[in-house]
Amino acid sequence: MFYKNVQGLRAIAALMVVFTHSFYPLVPMRNHWSQYVGAIGPSGVDLFFVISGFVVFLSADRLGRKANVTGRWRALREFVVRRVFRIYPVYLTAFLIASLVLVLMPAAELSPAGMKQQPWWKLALLIAQPNNRILAAWTLQYEMTFYAVCALGILLFPRRIVAIIALWMATVLYIWSAGIYVNSVFTAPIVLEFAFGIIVALLVERKFSEYALSSLVLGFGGLIIGAICYRFHDPKGAWALPVMWRTVCFGLPSGFIVYGLVAVEMRRIWTFSKAWTDLGNASYSLYLWHQLLFAVMAASYVQLGLVGKVSEWVLWLSLFAAIFPVSFISYQWVERWFNEAEWVARLAGATRKKPAATVTDLKAETV
Repeated sequence: MFYKNVQGLRAIAALMVVFTHSFYPLVPMRNHWSQYVGAIGPSGVDLFFVISGFVVFLSADRLGRKANVTGRWRALREFVVRRVFRIYPVYLTAFLIASLVLVLMPAAELSPAGMKQQPWWKLALLIAQPNNRILAAWTLQYEMTFYAVCALGILLFPRRIVAIIALWMATVLYIWSAGIYVNSVFTAPIVLEFAFGIIVALLVERKFSEYALSSLVLGFGGLIIGAICYRFHDPKGAWALPVMWRTVCFGLPSGFIVYGLVAVEMRRIWTFSKAWTDLGNASYSLYLWHQLLFAVMAASYVQLGLVGKVSEWVLWLSLFAAIFPVSFISYQWVERWFNEAEWVARLAGATRKKPAATVTDLKAETV
């Protein structure tokens, strides 16, 4: 089922991240509000992870339940093909353009100076970080890890996918509680945020929608309190605290927010407008393209001598004037084209001809 409030929330999550990053490219803007929005804006990523746990689990669970009829390998094939073509086409397009920018426009600051360089092919495959071309791509590694665990569940226990994920989460909790350091995306505490989304999905599958408004109050209140606590213990805003801080301060409140908004929609109290859901459709492109576009525009403004002559607020607003059309073009010409292509559906072995019938599964689940 397609939830308007999930799509609208994805739009808000993307805007939170974009708004936070918009202050960095233009040097005069770095002293404006950045220290305040930087405390809560990045939590848009945590909202995305919880949403991903919700949407992707529902998709995997649906395919797992069909596995008795279609077969495990066919269910696995459909899941893997859909996820791969959901993530990589837009990412590789942005990655290619960013690589060209590095060569043709070295003044564009795509990443902080001194960032460790990784082999380009590892970055292209999303198996290494940090990513000096698409900074936001670090989250995609966690997404792909979650997809891999879901795929394993479809193959081994298609009717009990949640058991495989629960085992994974228990392992993460054990490693963290034991104080064992493992430098791996598989064991980072932030992956627990996917579990928060799965819990919401399990409640929704059971038609549970109680305490909708109180959950929203807890969620938004918790997010603000979490930001204050995080800021108090990390005054430089360097996100240097242990990852579990982020999971508790932002991931847990995000779980309440996602549940609250879905429950509100289930109870037919309120939903986001079409404008918000449309922006939610393009939120993956918005998330991937914004830092690259902002860096190119900022470098162009410096080369043209506009910085210092034109109001920094005008230049700052121009960043938003550019990123929205770019995001919608990327969504229409890349994301949607692949998601609705018949050859992709055939490759996935889908049993239905019309991709629109599975539109919920085709929505972007990343930051």
